[in-house]
Amino acid sequence: MALIMAGAPGEGRREVAEGMLLALEGAVGEQRGDGGGGADAGAAEVVWDRVVDAAHVAHPIRQCGELSLDEFQEHMDVLNTPVIICGALSQWPALGARPWSSPAYLLSLTHGGRRLVPVEVGRAYTDAGWGQKIVPFREFLETYMTEGATEIGYLAQHTLFNQIPRLRNDIVIPDYCYADPGDPPGNVKATEMLGEPVINAWLGPRGTVSPLHTDPYANVLAQVVGSKYVRLYPPEETPRVFPRGVEEGGVDMGNTSRAEVEEEGGGSELTEEESEVFKQARYVDCVFREGELLFVPAGWWHYVRSLETSFSVSFWWN
Repeated sequence: MALIMAGAPGEGRREVAEGMLLALEGAVGEQRGDGGGGADAGAAEVVWDRVVDAAHVAHPIRQCGELSLDEFQEHMDVLNTPVIICGALSQWPALGARPWSSPAYLLSLTHGGRRLVPVEVGRAYTDAGWGQKIVPFREFLETYMTEGATEIGYLAQHTLFNQIPRLRNDIVIPDYCYADPGDPPGNVKATEMLGEPVINAWLGPRGTVSPLHTDPYANVLAQVVGSKYVRLYPPEETPRVFPRGVEEGGVDMGNTSRAEVEEEGGGSELTEEESEVFKQARYVDCVFREGELLFVPAGWWHYVRSLETSFSVSFWWN
């Protein structure tokens, strides 16, 4: 809980927390006879929902093979547009020897699913009734990720790899995060220089949605499990996507659109006139599949819907 809620700040605190969890993992493993970390003997197997939703791609994002760092830098300098890079994850253990597509493997790194995780409950953070709670990892999988689940829960934008360092060993920071993205466009605020890329996990069932929004960082999104529909609008289209602005309680939601991307007419929050304007906004889109990297330049508006059980990793840098 200390790692989730506060990041265990202070000299030595994170190391103490991680040391206790590692010792506990070893002790519990000795009792089970599996050497540590495995799922409980006799515990019910978790089987993910395998249904895949459909999506229509109207303006496909450019795809390419793996780029060198110099080639990627040239793309940022000249075009700075979204691109899907294929083959860049081929050496990741998360897609091979230590598969994140296996619930049993993930449970083995979370004390049989006892580790706590923060979950967003609801389709999207802009919906009425959306909320957050902290639950054991096994409960998250059993409640939201299995066939027949009636609720949507999303482990979204979470620093899971700080909480469970062994998962961090299954991925590699792409070299592209060391390219220079330059200054962000005028539709996002300038940010302080990051010392290293910010790595977040996104794990959830089909039907989870990240509403149309924009970030001040360059981003490469890695798709480790499953597929997603992604739509992106360039910064120049900001007036046509109708940012929200400051809402009740003084919360600045200026990085999030009022439009519902996939609803006919542009969404219930837009007037009829605004909906017509939104329909004219230029965009590119794709079905983003397992093993691919998607480059999202800073300031580009993006909407994401999971088409099936999905595990993604985002890398932000500036």
